[in-house]
Amino acid sequence: MSVGMQGRSLDPKRGVATAIAEAQANLERAVEELDRLPALDLHSIALAAHALNNFLTVSGGVVNLLIPILRGHPDRQVAVWLEGLSHATDLMIHTVSQLMNTSVGVETSLRLEDVDLPRLVERACAYYRRAADVKGIDVKFHAAADVPTVETDRVLVAAVLDNLLSNAVKYSPRDKRIWVDVEPERDGVACRVRDEGPGLSPAEQERLFLPGVRLGTVPSGGEPSSGYGLAIAKRFADQLGGEIACTSRPGQGATFSLWLPRIRPRT
Repeated sequence: MSVGMQGRSLDPKRGVATAIAEAQANLERAVEELDRLPALDLHSIALAAHALNNFLTVSGGVVNLLIPILRGHPDRQVAVWLEGLSHATDLMIHTVSQLMNTSVGVETSLRLEDVDLPRLVERACAYYRRAADVKGIDVKFHAAADVPTVETDRVLVAAVLDNLLSNAVKYSPRDKRIWVDVEPERDGVACRVRDEGPGLSPAEQERLFLPGVRLGTVPSGGEPSSGYGLAIAKRFADQLGGEIACTSRPGQGATFSLWLPRIRPRT
């Protein structure tokens, strides 16, 4: 065994710390290179960027919860590693924001199939209950008994639902409720997400689905907001032949609705 390998086996913590430092340096260089790239033209980039943004928000939130808990850990490197993870998450959120910025307006190829929307919505609710529980928020799901299947793209619908639910949790004050309902409407199916958040003014609602717009309302738990999620969600809803809308009054929460046709119209 070489001397280098012996040192690494005797001090695994130093090896991990070195690997984290190298990965962080590589990430910073990648961010710098991304700044020099022209606008990207991949069809799936909007979906991937939006998903990554939400995953990073969850990861960053967990790290930020652990930092104060483990600040007094006897091994001081634990705090160093967590701070490194927090910094790396911030850098990745910056990168993903750039990807979202360049991808708004990019058409995404559709893969149509019959989708059980209540089941898809229920799974999304189960996922976001974990983030909601941290803030004491109760997520209530209900589906009508006679909801038909819809011909749509399962992945794009999941991305829209992901945005609506993550926003409801993000902007709801602690110890409130969120109602998620799925029911037949017109010749299709509607999903409504209603919260008890601060609500939106008419002027804010007019700008709600524009890319890059950050409204005056701020996330109740300090979560990051890129300003692109709803713009991408509307783009996806339009591609699916559906509609996305918001009804709200200041101080009275907001209701976001996604309507999808039972059969997507051919273009």
